Amino acid sequence: MDIEFIAITLLYIHQTLDIIGVKGYVDRPELISPDTIGWSLLTVLMVLYYLNIPYVQIILLVLFGLVLFGLYHFHWKLYWFGASEKKIEGYNKYFEGTHRIIPESKKRLVPDTYHIVHTVLYLFTFTVLTINQILSIVD
Repeated sequence: MDIEFIAITLLYIHQTLDIIGVKGYVDRPELISPDTIGWSLLTVLMVLYYLNIPYVQIILLVLFGLVLFGLYHFHWKLYWFGASEKKIEGYNKYFEGTHRIIPESKKRLVPDTYHIVHTVLYLFTFTVLTINQILSIVD
């Protein structure tokens, strides 16, 4: 078993936690939501990945890059550069009851634990996929 397989599997398991919901960690989304649609797409791609369908790693790489951009835009940009009071209040209310490693702030939007772990997993998996794609081209 290689690191790419492990990274992608861990990422999928973590993404699935969002769909089933884990009290105090991540709330379950509504039946039809961006989370469930994204998870459904990821599930199809995971099946194709496990079946060793050619080029699925490239599709996953593009998808993971888009997700990383979304995580940056909706969570990390607002943490690093600040956000309006209204946006911070809305975010904190929406993610109320979820676990936090970093305490809430009145000046910054602070991601909850789920989104911190999610970002790390996506970043790691994206990096592993990128390196493996580069190495496959060089070989």
